[in-house]
Amino acid sequence: MFMDEDTKNALDFQYILNQIEVLTPYGKLLKGRMKAYIKGQEDEVKRHLYMIESYLPYIENNNIRREFNNILSHIKDLRQSIKRAMDGFVLQDVELFEIKNFLFLLRDLKTQIEKENIPAFKETQIEAIGSLEKILDPEDSKIATFYIYDAYSEDLKKIRKKKKERDNFIRSQKKMIKEKVKEDLDLDLRPDNSVEVSRENKALLKTIKTYPYLTYLSESYLNIKFTIIPTNEISEAERELDLLRDREDQEEMRIREYLSKEVGKKRREIFRNMLSIGKIDLLLAKTKLAIDLDGIKPEIINDHSIWIKDGRHPKIEDLLKKRDMKFTPISLSLTEGVACITGANMGGKTISLKLVGLLSEMAHYGMYVPAKEMKLGLSYYIKSSIGDMQSTDSGLSTFGGEVRVVSGAIKRADEQGIILIDELARGTNPEEGYAISKAIAKYLIDKPAITLLTTHYDNVADLDGIQHLQVVGLSDLKIEELEDEIISGDGMEIINKYMDYRLRKVDKTTQIPRDAINIAKIMGLKKEILQIAEEILVN
Repeated sequence: MFMDEDTKNALDFQYILNQIEVLTPYGKLLKGRMKAYIKGQEDEVKRHLYMIESYLPYIENNNIRREFNNILSHIKDLRQSIKRAMDGFVLQDVELFEIKNFLFLLRDLKTQIEKENIPAFKETQIEAIGSLEKILDPEDSKIATFYIYDAYSEDLKKIRKKKKERDNFIRSQKKMIKEKVKEDLDLDLRPDNSVEVSRENKALLKTIKTYPYLTYLSESYLNIKFTIIPTNEISEAERELDLLRDREDQEEMRIREYLSKEVGKKRREIFRNMLSIGKIDLLLAKTKLAIDLDGIKPEIINDHSIWIKDGRHPKIEDLLKKRDMKFTPISLSLTEGVACITGANMGGKTISLKLVGLLSEMAHYGMYVPAKEMKLGLSYYIKSSIGDMQSTDSGLSTFGGEVRVVSGAIKRADEQGIILIDELARGTNPEEGYAISKAIAKYLIDKPAITLLTTHYDNVADLDGIQHLQVVGLSDLKIEELEDEIISGDGMEIINKYMDYRLRKVDKTTQIPRDAINIAKIMGLKKEILQIAEEILVN
């Protein structure tokens, strides 16, 4: 498995997936089946990224994007209907209509691609199915409607003609009777050939009793309803009409059977086009995401390493935008072995960890990434331990949950992968936590996995062979200059305003920043307590 659900959730990958807005059922299907490109699939992911790059200049054009959206948004899921036709079932008129409409949309999509000179790839080839289109549109109307056309059968044409003649004859005969009733009795019959007469009009009721063209139908408290008596000619015409309707139904069924078989014969071409539509839809959605994120194409390299210049975490960036704040871009370079990020809590260590994981995920899934530059060597897996690992279901404490997840990652440490560990052993006592953290770091130094861990144990990063990264944090800030702002302002807002989340590479001789003290000052901890803390640090 490339990535488990815990890692996906911890790195906010679902947040990115939610922004891949596919429009067709086939695009949704492929989105749900997306898999990461792993080590050994460099050529495949490069090709996929190239396809997105090829689409970019076209999708940046709102008019072209709108045309595609208009076509794709009308495409429906017809897989079940095609399967029914393939299995020998007779399709209903509504299914034949949807298939005809699909064929028209297919042609529109192909025309749009050719009109805009959009690059065509083997995976996205759209082919109009002209022969089936002609069968479902025998009159070449180019209108997205469907019924059993007269053009399908000479017999059907004759039946419908005779049916129309019989129907017109019946109508004319009933019209003559209506006119006769109007002339004789001064009664206006309704469209359904009925008329109501008040019970009080006894003279008219007596006349109607012997009248040859009206008969009793029903009655109410106030009125009696009558309807016309069909003549022998009308009765005979109606019997003929019923027989013609039966013949029409039989002939239409025969035609539906024929059309269904023809649809079934073209199942391969239809399914191929459905797959191509899905791939186009997904590529367009990824391309739009690249534009929305102001992303760049990651460079896929053979070396197993990660290099990010000015990377941004989209979810955090969006949250900050809502507060009129900017995300501080993060740059770093990682190779096989261990890199360790240190700094105070609230200093952005976890954000850096998540950013590395998320951008790496996106690149592995063939997406553009929010950064100025990124180089990445593919891995076999990404495994993370971020957040509270406590499990109430299994009765594990936070520390127990951490150990379980980290143990799972270590089992794969001999493979080329990415291991992300946030604040290891924070759920146990400091002395043992430090020992366990340092032991795990030491064990992973010579492994082919790229391990990035954060810790508040500074000495963990002192091991030879570990790259030590330090959050700049508040180390360059002169707290005494902010006294007025601290007194009148909100501590959290001040920290967010001045915290520098960039990373810098340091060594054993670098002085440990006192960000925790500075954060405590900004958050308003009593000066007496802070003075005692500083004295303890000095001594």
